[in-house]
Amino acid sequence: MANALNMTMRLKQDPASLAKLAQVKSVFATKIQVAIDEALRKSEIVHFARVLVIDDRYIQVITEYDGDPVVYTDFFRLALPTVFQTIFDLVEDAPPWNELNDRDAFFKYTSTKNLRALGGDPADARTGYLFSAYGDKTVKQLLMGQSVNQNVRTGEVAGAI
Repeated sequence: MANALNMTMRLKQDPASLAKLAQVKSVFATKIQVAIDEALRKSEIVHFARVLVIDDRYIQVITEYDGDPVVYTDFFRLALPTVFQTIFDLVEDAPPWNELNDRDAFFKYTSTKNLRALGGDPADARTGYLFSAYGDKTVKQLLMGQSVNQNVRTGEVAGAI
């Protein structure tokens, strides 16, 4: 079953932080997104991911992922330290990166910013509602199925036309 991350953080509003946010937004597609995309593909556990800035007041990192939340957050802390340092430097009340750059501290802090979805999940009342059209299938299972289907279409599977 997929888990949801709805990490929502209030952004600093001083002129220097807003200028830095404008810079981040201007290079996101060409630099930051490229690094995030590479890490997401390597992880093989993330179904969907996006980063939103709302009225220059909030930043959200929203994902649906497989597995243990501590393992998930630590993978991305290690894979994207520069990205997360950049984000947390813009966030009100975020500890300095040298304090957050630790497995337990990173998980604990990001957990406090993970908003619960409305509704309920019978398996975990803490998480709220998360719909999945494909049930409990993991990213790896879905990719494996896609690979098999592509091989069948191209005749690469034993016994295929």
